Amino acid sequence: MITQNEYPRLAFCSSLTPATPDYYEKLRKAGINAVSICMHVSGHEYFKYAVIHTNLARKANLTTHAYMITDLYDPISDVTTLTKRLTKLGYGATTKVTILVNSDKYVKDRESKIVQIMDLMSNYHDRSCIDIAFFKRDLDDKLYDLNKLPRLINLTIINCTPNATSPGIEVAGTWVYKAELENDIEVLAYDFFGYYTNDGYQLSLVDTEYVAQLGDSWYSISRRHGIPVTDLLVLNRAAETDKIFAGQVIRIA
Repeated sequence: MITQNEYPRLAFCSSLTPATPDYYEKLRKAGINAVSICMHVSGHEYFKYAVIHTNLARKANLTTHAYMITDLYDPISDVTTLTKRLTKLGYGATTKVTILVNSDKYVKDRESKIVQIMDLMSNYHDRSCIDIAFFKRDLDDKLYDLNKLPRLINLTIINCTPNATSPGIEVAGTWVYKAELENDIEVLAYDFFGYYTNDGYQLSLVDTEYVAQLGDSWYSISRRHGIPVTDLLVLNRAAETDKIFAGQVIRIA
């Protein structure tokens, strides 16, 4: 059985993260080879931390991703600020960007605003590199309906329960936990479904092929990639009774 610590990890860094070379060296020595830097779109005074952490991460030879937190009240302003900051810091169109949705019940049409953000971002950024992140507690409270979002999206679930081990939501490519790292509490992402490569990039759920793992079935692959099992069988010219072997290349789009 694969344990949580065997999955690729990346650290989420913000104004609260120690801004020192020693800290980034500690991340690297802990086997973390990628970081996602908060762009702090809600306040200009905090953008300096995005600059500092980006430079520190690059000097430590870590792969740099980016993320923003949005309350969905003004998607256009959020995306405009984000794209300007990504450009200023030299993040390219294929940089992994996570949109962390942290809204409340008073925002109307939340799912449509998330789609709006994705569409706006796609004018500047490779859509397959855009990731949508939710807090698990918000999904448990039914604040968002995943069925109202596009079927093929990169999805991250943030679960801040210490020592959590069971994802519970199969469509999530990445799970984020709080973990202890040399006596510091660090927010880390764990890849449960192989969407990250060893370099830390999340592959799109619209990739055309998937390499089967031990124990995979047509039904588990269809659930994992959000594709009806009937379509999956047609794509692979397979029958429901055909067995799947570890290492077998499965078409998913």
